[in-house]
Amino acid sequence: MSNKQNIGYDDIKKMLNRLRTISENTQSSKTLNEEKVNTLVIGNNVEIKVHSDDDLDLKISDEEKNALNQLIENFKSQVFELTTFDEGFNIYTNSVRLDGNISEDLSFVLIAGEDAGLYVNCNMLKIESENATIIEKLYKFEHTFQDVANDLILSRKNN
Repeated sequence: MSNKQNIGYDDIKKMLNRLRTISENTQSSKTLNEEKVNTLVIGNNVEIKVHSDDDLDLKISDEEKNALNQLIENFKSQVFELTTFDEGFNIYTNSVRLDGNISEDLSFVLIAGEDAGLYVNCNMLKIESENATIIEKLYKFEHTFQDVANDLILSRKNN
């Protein structure tokens, strides 16, 4: 019976050593490719955070800023004028994300690229005609967002 206990102990010890080694390797590779963030603010007081481990990718052109500024203008006119964009745009190598709040009970995330889609967070939101209309407008605006953001992703990959 004591042999079985020792075998289990040895297996667990080997597994823990393997996990420790994997964790150390992962942490050391993260320090080699440390992600940097360049934060800019566009005309509507919306932040743009560009995430990259390459200094050249941290830059964003005036044309790209104008496209994102126009996207916010379109959002406010097509979906909801009083929307706040606390997180703003987060631009990664393979995706663009826009976070916003329409009310304290309704927030959304639009993502283009990896994990593309419209994500809505609600906290006991009562479905009334106004809220249903806003959600429908968000859904329709997703296509406009995808077009602009996918162009941004492609232009950044070509640089």
